[in-house]
Amino acid sequence: MKTIFIKDIVEKLDAVVYGNMEASFQDVFIDSRIVSEDSLFIGIKGEHFNGNEHYLDAFEKGASVAIIEGIEPTEIPAGKAVLKVQSTYRAILDLAHYYRSLLSVKIIGITGSTGKTSTKDILHGMLSKKYRVFKTSGNYNNELGLPLMIFSLDDSYDFAVLEMGMSAPLEIHNLARVALPDYAIITNIGLSHIENLGSQENILKAKMEITDFFSNHSLLVLNGDDPYLNTVTDKKFRVLTGGLKEGDFIAKNVKLHEGSVEFTVNKSKDVIRLHIPGRHNVLNGILCYIMSKELGLTDQDLHEVEVAKSAMRMDVLKYEHFTVINDCYNASPDSMKAALHYLAQFKGRKVAVLGTMRELGEESMDAHKAVALAAKERGVDQALFVGEYQKVMVETFGEGSMGVDTFEEAQQALKGFLKKGDVVLLKASRGMYFERFLPILEELGGNKEWK
Repeated sequence: MKTIFIKDIVEKLDAVVYGNMEASFQDVFIDSRIVSEDSLFIGIKGEHFNGNEHYLDAFEKGASVAIIEGIEPTEIPAGKAVLKVQSTYRAILDLAHYYRSLLSVKIIGITGSTGKTSTKDILHGMLSKKYRVFKTSGNYNNELGLPLMIFSLDDSYDFAVLEMGMSAPLEIHNLARVALPDYAIITNIGLSHIENLGSQENILKAKMEITDFFSNHSLLVLNGDDPYLNTVTDKKFRVLTGGLKEGDFIAKNVKLHEGSVEFTVNKSKDVIRLHIPGRHNVLNGILCYIMSKELGLTDQDLHEVEVAKSAMRMDVLKYEHFTVINDCYNASPDSMKAALHYLAQFKGRKVAVLGTMRELGEESMDAHKAVALAAKERGVDQALFVGEYQKVMVETFGEGSMGVDTFEEAQQALKGFLKKGDVVLLKASRGMYFERFLPILEELGGNKEWK
């Protein structure tokens, strides 16, 4: 991060300064326990904590500046400064917006109902063939996380690939104001967060906020197979589309392997091989291919692309007695079906442990029925449904399924029906924390007394 002097940001944050007006910082933290020397600490008030009360702890650990709200600073160590603002949430966005203006790095924003993280990982792998590329860490894609990613940038990077998530209108607008993306990809318009937005038309409108600060030189890459994204026309910027069926660029000759996918593109005979599994990643890959080609890469550059996958996204864990597909990070109807499609590629008895998909509102019942039906159609041999919709999922799937309400019940059920050679898929919304199954599966999978 470049050095920032507080005298350059006071007016931009509408802040009152206490202490050293000449203070500066070279890093930003919102956790007082992990601050570094010469850094900025921003106090964030949460539901169960108030970070503003820990600014002195941050100073003790080396922070040089603190931004706080709602309290009066009682003491300020020599040489340090406190900036008091009306809202630290607003301040972190305004500060990131200012810092973005100091950078020459080109930013590619990625949003969509599903596939944001995989698309980010694929595009990072492609562009890294030629450029120095930064990508969002983990899931830092909201109004707190994205500014922290902006603060991690400097002009040593050529491109930054940043995820932009949302659960309500104007959230992506606020993120786009901060990041000022030069390019963007929208992966799809699904049902995620429809409880808050009301309809897929409203989800499309919210996702399109990523272009609110585009210039006429900007490029938007869209999923041509998506019926909602197909309605995007007549924009004051460039639009290119890609898909498996529709678009300016079509993926052909698709081949799916356990740890990779490969395809050709309708405008080239060269094979593009991505070291990330799943048919859905062919679609994500064609969007990244379009962006990469526009940014100067060749088909030869993209013949073999290593992809550093983010955690808990179709991680294949091979134990002595069975295999586990850890896709626990999150779930939506589309991502559930994609994971079941991937499970179907494996040999052996197929076991799906599926939990609740949240924030689907009035679509919840039908969406869970559809997932249970997809599991049946994809040849799942044994299904274990966990959570509030387990009964309707069992009714839909029928023989070979069981439902439980709690994690503890599910854990006991797994112990009772797993067999040697099984392939087990774990998937649910983030709030169910399905990774809790991993210790017991690891123990069972490596048990020398397994029969």
